[in-house]
Amino acid sequence: MSKAEALKPPTGRKRQRITIADVAKQAGVATMTASRALNRPEMVSDELRTRVLQAAEELNYIPDRAAGGLASGAGLALPVLVPTLHHSVYVQILEGLEETLPEAGYQLLLGSTEYSREKEEKLVEVFLGWRPSGIILSGIDHSERTTRLLRAAGVPVVEIMDLAEPEQTGLPLDLNIGFSHYRVGEAVVDYLAGCGYRQIASAGTLTELDPRSVRRIQGFQNALRRRGLPHHLIGRSDRPSSLAVGRDLLSGLLAEHPTMDAVFFANDELAAGALFECQRRGIEVPAHLAIMGFSDEEIASHLNPALTTVRIPRREMGRLAADLLLARLGGQLGPQAPIDVGFDIVQRATTRSLPRELQERV
Repeated sequence: MSKAEALKPPTGRKRQRITIADVAKQAGVATMTASRALNRPEMVSDELRTRVLQAAEELNYIPDRAAGGLASGAGLALPVLVPTLHHSVYVQILEGLEETLPEAGYQLLLGSTEYSREKEEKLVEVFLGWRPSGIILSGIDHSERTTRLLRAAGVPVVEIMDLAEPEQTGLPLDLNIGFSHYRVGEAVVDYLAGCGYRQIASAGTLTELDPRSVRRIQGFQNALRRRGLPHHLIGRSDRPSSLAVGRDLLSGLLAEHPTMDAVFFANDELAAGALFECQRRGIEVPAHLAIMGFSDEEIASHLNPALTTVRIPRREMGRLAADLLLARLGGQLGPQAPIDVGFDIVQRATTRSLPRELQERV
C-alpha cells in the first residue's frame, strides 16, 4: 500500500472486523487456545501467549465487548475523548453533540486523556472493544498505534478543536472540525501590538504536553519576532488550570519580567486568577498591565473589568461533528475536507482599545 493510500480517510463502507478466529489462524493455534492466551494467560505457556499476542498486534485485533454480552444495549456508542475535566472548555462542545445524537439513538461515552498520548491510546483501544459507531477525538496528534487501530477499525473518526493543515500538521484521520491554534497566536500578537503593547508575555499550563498550546505559542513567538519585539516572555506551569495557578503564573512573570505590559493566558480561568492578583496588588488593568484570555467562557464577560479574550465556536463544533457523523453513518458523506470554524477576538475592558484603522486587519 502506498503512503497516499494509507492516509486516505475511510468511507462509509464498514470493514470486516478481525475476530479471535483470525488471530488463532495467524498464530497457528485453535480458536479456544487463542482465547485462553488473551483472557486466561496462566492456562498457556509463555511461548504460546507471545505468539498469540504478536498475531493480535499484527492484525490490530480488538476484543469484541459487545459480543461478550457487556454492551448495555441502551443505544449505539459514540466515545468522546477530551484532554481534561479540570475546566469547562469542553462543556459547550458536549452540549452541541447532545443536541442531535441521543435523538438519533446514539449514546455518548466520555473519556479524559489528561493530555497523554499513551492514555488516549489505551482509551481508544478500550472503546473500540465496545464496537462504537464512531469516535470523536480532541486534537489531531495521536500515537502511531492509535492511528493504526482507528484505521483498522474502519469507523468514522471526527477530530475536533484543532485544524489539520497539510503544510504544518499533516492530513486528518478522517473528519476534522477546528481552527488553527498557530493563527490564534499570531492574531493575539497583532491585536496586542496594535493596541500599543511592546512587552507581551504568554502564560499557560501543560504548555509542552498539549500540542495545541505548543502551536499557539509558536505562532505567538513568531509574530513577535517579525515585529522585532521580545519573544521570550513565557510563563509555564505543570499544574492543572485554576484561579490559583493564574495568580502564580502572573506573580512569576512579574518577578522575572517586571517591564511586561500585557499577558495572554491559555484560558479564561487563568486570566481571571491573574486579574484578581492584579487587583490585590493594586496593579491597574489595563492602564499598567493588559490581561487577555482564551476561549470566551462565561466568566469572561462577568469579571470587572470584563476580560478581553479569544472566542472559539465550541457549541458549533459539537453540532457540526454530530451532523457529519450522522451523515457518514447514513452513507450520505464520503471524504470531507477539514472544516475551519475560525475564531474571533472579543475586545473588552482588560486591554486598551484597538485603533479603529486597525480593527479590520485583526
